[in-house]
Amino acid sequence: MKRKDLVISGAGSASGGLYNLIKISGTGKVHGDTDCNDMAIYGTATMEGNVKATAVHISGKARITGSLKTEHAKIHGSARIGGDVQCKQLDCHGSANVDGNLSADEIHVHGEAVIKGDCDAEQFQARGEFSIGGLLNAGTIQIKLCGHCQAKEIGGERIEVKLQGMTFLKKLLLHFGLTAESIEGDEIYLEHTSAKVVRGNRVTIGPGCDIDVVEYQGEFQCDPGAKVGTYKKV
Repeated sequence: MKRKDLVISGAGSASGGLYNLIKISGTGKVHGDTDCNDMAIYGTATMEGNVKATAVHISGKARITGSLKTEHAKIHGSARIGGDVQCKQLDCHGSANVDGNLSADEIHVHGEAVIKGDCDAEQFQARGEFSIGGLLNAGTIQIKLCGHCQAKEIGGERIEVKLQGMTFLKKLLLHFGLTAESIEGDEIYLEHTSAKVVRGNRVTIGPGCDIDVVEYQGEFQCDPGAKVGTYKKV
């Protein structure tokens, strides 16, 4: 079946189905599950159902009531997804809210991301703010703190949390830091992190940290400006 384009530049609605391009620059609503090659939202869009697309670009405001499955998602505006998100690469420069789980090869957060479920990736990089209700699991986790970040649990092979360079005034005005119940990995370096338990092979607790318990197998280093309740080699 030949795929057609769906373009809404004013206000309108359409049924779901197979499309080549979905472009909404006005106010649009699509009823039912949608399968398309490319989806571009520049205005306000409501997708009632599940969305499957090769590429998704959201510069406006989008709400997807179901799940989203795509190769590459770019969010420069705001997006709300009611179900799970599966993609190869997610670039969030705006605001993303996921009511389900997020699974991707690469995740880059430069804006704000709220994930109510688990977040699973090969690479997770953040220079913005995020909140993860479940487990953040990735092979490599790199977090540059310039706001408040939190996850219930964090697990990975290499975990690095550092304070993003900022002026003294911004440090006074902004609330920044990472909060988690537990952090577990092979190589761990933390700054300005609060956690109940940190477990790893090589663990470095940097300045501004508040950790209740550290368990390590190989090496352990602690900055004088950090607070650690107890630490032990296991």
